[in-house]
Amino acid sequence: MQLFSQNLNDSWQIGVGVGITKFSGDDVDFIGDRYQFQVPVLSLTMPIGERLSIDGAMSVNTIDDVGFIENSVSYFSLDGSLRYNFNPVFEKFAPYAFIGASVVDSERKMTPTFNIGTGGIYWLNDTIGINPQVYYKHSLDSFESMRSHIQGTLGVVFKLNWNNTGSINRGGKSSSSCYYNQF
Repeated sequence: MQLFSQNLNDSWQIGVGVGITKFSGDDVDFIGDRYQFQVPVLSLTMPIGERLSIDGAMSVNTIDDVGFIENSVSYFSLDGSLRYNFNPVFEKFAPYAFIGASVVDSERKMTPTFNIGTGGIYWLNDTIGINPQVYYKHSLDSFESMRSHIQGTLGVVFKLNWNNTGSINRGGKSSSSCYYNQF
């Protein structure tokens, strides 16, 4: 029984979640906050090979002050990454690592960052999964608008039953997902 595999004909995913960004203590005066909360974080994953995927994500802090969440400055990020999908662990958890880049916009200017990170998807069933992920976003010192930081996200991902033409698979139960073949 092969439990997990990637199938290019049936493997796109969309996700929605929340995020938190942490800056170093030295950068608090410059940035304005040590933590920035992002709601929503939206993502799209498209496989390009047996173990490779391209990911796109957008993070926005739309909440200014609600209870324990307080954002004194704006944060907007567009991310693109190349993901390597490892073999599953504990039957339903598929870890991955990624490299990529972002454009981060604060109240100052847009800043490019180079990213490295890791995450995984715990599949609750063959179409819905929980996706924790951590990025390190490196900003070169020559950019004065944003500093290097860590971003953690937690989202829910949904497998889309699309084939390569973009049409929806309506013929019976799909036997595969982006990282998993249930039986």
